[in-house]
Amino acid sequence: MEETSNVQFTAYNNFIKVPSPQNALDFVISCHKYITILASKWREPGMTRKNKINEIISEMYLILLEDFSAGKSVTCKSAFAYLDSKLKRLVNPANKHFFSDLSEVSPSLLAGRNQLTFEKVNMIKEIVKIIRNNVVDNYSNNGLLLFLFIHIYPQIRWISELLSKDENIPFESRYEADLKRISRFNNNLRIEFNKLANGDWKDILNWNQAERSHLAWKIINIAPAEVESNTSEDLTLIDNWRENFDLHASQSLDKLSSAKKVYNSLSKCFQKSGNQLRVEEERDFWGNPPDIISQLIGDFYNHEGTVQENIAEYSLFDSIEESAESNAEKDLEFMEVARELNKWFGTLLAERNKKSAEKIINW
Repeated sequence: MEETSNVQFTAYNNFIKVPSPQNALDFVISCHKYITILASKWREPGMTRKNKINEIISEMYLILLEDFSAGKSVTCKSAFAYLDSKLKRLVNPANKHFFSDLSEVSPSLLAGRNQLTFEKVNMIKEIVKIIRNNVVDNYSNNGLLLFLFIHIYPQIRWISELLSKDENIPFESRYEADLKRISRFNNNLRIEFNKLANGDWKDILNWNQAERSHLAWKIINIAPAEVESNTSEDLTLIDNWRENFDLHASQSLDKLSSAKKVYNSLSKCFQKSGNQLRVEEERDFWGNPPDIISQLIGDFYNHEGTVQENIAEYSLFDSIEESAESNAEKDLEFMEVARELNKWFGTLLAERNKKSAEKIINW
């Protein structure tokens, strides 16, 4: 399939070339069937169809704003696979994941991504960058521990078992050291978060659940633009590892090999900060590690009644029809949501472009 052979691919490429509100709207409209299928598979009894479409389109606009740009463009195939993965996770939350409790909230709390302001988007960007940099700084070659902790599953013991097996060293010594390394990582995050240029990170505790869910998945997911293009298959493999992770199963060194490739590629794409705090390899941190990342999004709520359904058979690639625009135009509820959210997207995009222009002038 040629990457510009249908309406969706063309609309995506038009946005990458000229990231305007109109081109973003055209792309969303081209995905009408895909979006409505996802909305129909979102089994949240307390959410209306309109609310579901609102959250899906809001997330799409945020992905276009935050993850895709002409400066680091990716192939349509990689971009759509990333979109597909993130949006399906929104609709069908994982039960085993680091932030799985985010799926167990009241339906009314799942709505509200479109309340994200440019200031909040900037804070998310800075927080994710700090976390990525702290992982790839790789002090004493232990960044892979942090990578697996964040992007696969946040339990230290299984990581220590896997890495000790890979390195052919005793598990006990590796595990004891890894506990200190995770504590040091959290301590460094706390120090750097306290110096944010884009607000007070503790304000995130007052964000709505949808906003914090978006932040969570920005931390967990690695966008194609964050790594080299030759790691796209490995990126898919580690996404599948995370989504189907079994803590009690024997972990494969083949999966670890893919994780290493993605980690090494991420390290090349993020500049090491050179923070001298990281040289204190043997410093002890007593007590339980201050889990900063979970603290950012940890105000969870219990919710019953969610019906999980396998939606893997629905792909962004096979959902397009030549009459996509005309079908969308007939869906008045969809068009109302898409156009209203496009105004919000346009505001965020204008603020981003303004800030980018100011940086160029100041430089």
